[in-house]
Amino acid sequence: MAPSEAGAQGTPSLTSGSYRLTLSMAPTGASGISTCAMAIGGPLPPFSAVFVPTSVHVERAGNSATITPDDPSATFRMQLQIAGAALSGTASGQYRSSATPITVTGTSSAAPAVVRGILGSDSASGVLDGTVSVDSMSCTNNGHEWTLTAR
Repeated sequence: MAPSEAGAQGTPSLTSGSYRLTLSMAPTGASGISTCAMAIGGPLPPFSAVFVPTSVHVERAGNSATITPDDPSATFRMQLQIAGAALSGTASGQYRSSATPITVTGTSSAAPAVVRGILGSDSASGVLDGTVSVDSMSCTNNGHEWTLTAR
């Protein structure tokens, strides 16, 4: 079933196919400590969020889904477990959004980020608890948001 067919049915679904993943690096989290830094040093410039989209492919097998960028050189992987409309899993690795490098890790660079979310009729969205680095800026917290929409 193509991603657009899931939307026609109106029920939550995540099928194999082509999607757009947008990651929003947040400067603050929903709770707990939030740390932001610039790789070159100095104070972080003010911003509300940085949005970084990329084209991805979803491979669904039973209650598991693996999300990988279309760029074969990207190491980013999001692994999701599906329970009804609830999603949980991990994300880590690197990809590029245009010319901008994006890196996702857990709160410790040795671990993957924790992912939670919910399915819509032709999309999925949620939060990521870990570190997101966009170019020379990085923030570690539980407020990073992600969306997955059919293309």
